[in-house]
Amino acid sequence: MVKLIFLCRRRADITHERYRELLLSGHVPIALKHHPAMRRYVVNIVEQSPAGWDALDSIGELWFDSLDDFRDRLYDSPAGRQIVERDVAGFMGGADAYVTTEYVQRAPAAAPANGARTPGVKLICPVVRRNGMSHEEFLTHWLTRHVPLALRHHPGMSKYVTNVVDQRLGDAGAPLDGIAELHFPSAPALATGMFDSPEGERMIRDDMARFIGHTAAYHVAEYPQK
Repeated sequence: MVKLIFLCRRRADITHERYRELLLSGHVPIALKHHPAMRRYVVNIVEQSPAGWDALDSIGELWFDSLDDFRDRLYDSPAGRQIVERDVAGFMGGADAYVTTEYVQRAPAAAPANGARTPGVKLICPVVRRNGMSHEEFLTHWLTRHVPLALRHHPGMSKYVTNVVDQRLGDAGAPLDGIAELHFPSAPALATGMFDSPEGERMIRDDMARFIGHTAAYHVAEYPQK
């Protein structure tokens, strides 16, 4: 299974609120109808973009059995493709696309309901490796050294996903190495349960400096669709 992540921006002539409405109420039903090869679909509406990073309006997560299913079998028909492309042109200003491999490191027992906002707080964090480190070295450190630390010292985190960036689709977008997802059951849980102790926080931050060059957190509202 391959997971595609799209970092999306609205057209300049519409507001973020209008973009949200057109995406959730208009585009989602069209995509579900005309993308038969899509196995899962999650829409994340960006509520806060970090300073110094691109201002985004949504982050899409789409799963396919293979990359060829996306490239060659995305639409149900030529007519369906025209419908989707016409709809996207009405609200989307641009998107940066990444092909990733997903590793679910922690997950709640019950899956969230489709169509409704997931309770709690979700952070989506693009990650760029430290200068002088190869992509492979970054991945080894992230997955084998940092993930166990994060699971140990983030007690309030209800779900943790590490998405390894395998390639960019096209030339647009920053050269990311990974995209992390951190879920917390509530804003107070995020505020009080990010770290288990001052020592745990120091260990996490010291380790991040060993392999991360740049990262930031987009606060999003998650809407699973399929």
